[in-house]
Amino acid sequence: MYSKKTLVAAAALAVLSLAGAGSASAAPWMHHPVMAHRHHVDRLRIDEALRFHHYRVIGAPYFFHNHYLVRTHDRFGRLVVVEVDPFTGAFLGEFRI
Repeated sequence: MYSKKTLVAAAALAVLSLAGAGSASAAPWMHHPVMAHRHHVDRLRIDEALRFHHYRVIGAPYFFHNHYLVRTHDRFGRLVVVEVDPFTGAFLGEFRI
Protein backbone atom coordinates (compact mmCIF):
# COMPACT_ATOMS: atom_id res chain seq x y z
CA MET A 1 0.00 0.00 0.00
CA TYR A 2 1.32 3.43 -0.95
CA SER A 3 1.75 6.20 1.57
CA LYS A 4 0.21 9.64 1.09
CA LYS A 5 3.62 11.18 0.31
CA THR A 6 4.20 8.77 -2.55
CA LEU A 7 0.76 9.41 -4.01
CA VAL A 8 1.20 13.21 -3.80
CA ALA A 9 4.67 12.98 -5.39
CA ALA A 10 3.33 10.82 -8.24
CA ALA A 11 0.47 13.25 -8.87
CA ALA A 12 2.87 16.22 -8.90
CA LEU A 13 5.18 14.42 -11.34
CA ALA A 14 2.25 13.64 -13.63
CA VAL A 15 1.15 17.30 -13.64
CA LEU A 16 4.70 18.53 -14.35
CA SER A 17 5.19 16.08 -17.20
CA LEU A 18 1.93 17.26 -18.81
CA ALA A 19 2.95 20.91 -18.43
CA GLY A 20 6.36 20.18 -19.94
CA ALA A 21 4.85 18.51 -22.99
CA GLY A 22 2.71 21.55 -23.75
CA SER A 23 5.61 23.99 -23.65
CA ALA A 24 7.52 22.13 -26.36
CA SER A 25 5.18 23.54 -28.98
CA ALA A 26 5.87 27.14 -27.92
CA ALA A 27 7.92 29.55 -30.02
CA PRO A 28 11.70 29.25 -29.71
CA TRP A 29 13.55 31.56 -27.34
CA MET A 30 14.87 34.77 -28.94
CA HIS A 31 18.60 35.15 -28.41
CA HIS A 32 18.60 38.83 -29.41
CA PRO A 33 15.67 40.77 -28.00
CA VAL A 34 14.23 43.55 -30.14
CA MET A 35 14.93 46.95 -28.62
CA ALA A 36 12.19 49.48 -29.16
CA HIS A 37 13.30 53.04 -29.83
CA ARG A 38 12.37 55.36 -26.97
CA HIS A 39 12.07 59.06 -27.59
CA HIS A 40 13.92 61.59 -25.48
CA VAL A 41 12.05 64.32 -23.63
CA ASP A 42 12.14 67.84 -24.99
CA ARG A 43 14.00 70.73 -23.40
CA LEU A 44 10.88 72.34 -21.96
CA ARG A 45 10.20 69.24 -19.85
CA ILE A 46 13.80 69.27 -18.56
CA ASP A 47 13.60 72.99 -17.72
CA GLU A 48 10.32 72.42 -15.89
CA ALA A 49 11.77 69.54 -13.82
CA LEU A 50 14.85 71.57 -12.88
CA ARG A 51 12.79 74.63 -11.99
CA PHE A 52 10.73 72.41 -9.69
CA HIS A 53 13.95 71.45 -7.86
CA HIS A 54 15.05 75.14 -7.58
CA TYR A 55 17.73 75.12 -10.31
CA ARG A 56 18.19 77.86 -12.92
CA VAL A 57 19.31 76.56 -16.31
CA ILE A 58 22.39 78.23 -17.83
CA GLY A 59 22.97 76.25 -21.02
CA ALA A 60 21.43 73.66 -23.28
CA PRO A 61 21.31 70.05 -22.05
CA TYR A 62 23.84 67.73 -23.66
CA PHE A 63 23.77 63.95 -23.91
CA PHE A 64 26.61 62.11 -22.12
CA HIS A 65 26.71 58.36 -21.30
CA ASN A 66 22.95 57.76 -21.51
CA HIS A 67 22.06 60.83 -19.41
CA TYR A 68 21.43 64.49 -20.05
CA LEU A 69 23.77 66.88 -18.27
CA VAL A 70 22.73 70.50 -17.77
CA ARG A 71 24.77 73.41 -16.42
CA THR A 72 22.71 75.22 -13.80
CA HIS A 73 22.84 77.45 -10.75
CA ASP A 74 21.47 75.93 -7.55
CA ARG A 75 19.33 77.83 -5.05
CA PHE A 76 22.47 79.32 -3.44
CA GLY A 77 23.87 80.57 -6.76
CA ARG A 78 26.63 77.95 -7.03
CA LEU A 79 27.49 76.52 -10.44
CA VAL A 80 26.46 72.84 -10.62
CA VAL A 81 25.94 70.25 -13.33
CA VAL A 82 22.65 68.39 -13.00
CA GLU A 83 22.02 64.89 -14.33
CA VAL A 84 18.60 64.25 -15.91
CA ASP A 85 17.00 61.04 -17.17
CA PRO A 86 16.63 61.45 -20.96
CA PHE A 87 13.47 59.33 -21.23
CA THR A 88 11.37 60.68 -18.33
CA GLY A 89 12.98 64.05 -17.64
CA ALA A 90 13.41 63.13 -13.97
CA PHE A 91 16.07 64.80 -11.83
CA LEU A 92 18.82 62.27 -10.97
CA GLY A 93 21.46 64.26 -9.12
CA GLU A 94 23.97 67.10 -9.17
CA PHE A 95 27.72 67.54 -9.46
CA ARG A 96 29.36 70.64 -8.01
CA ILE A 97 32.00 72.30 -10.17
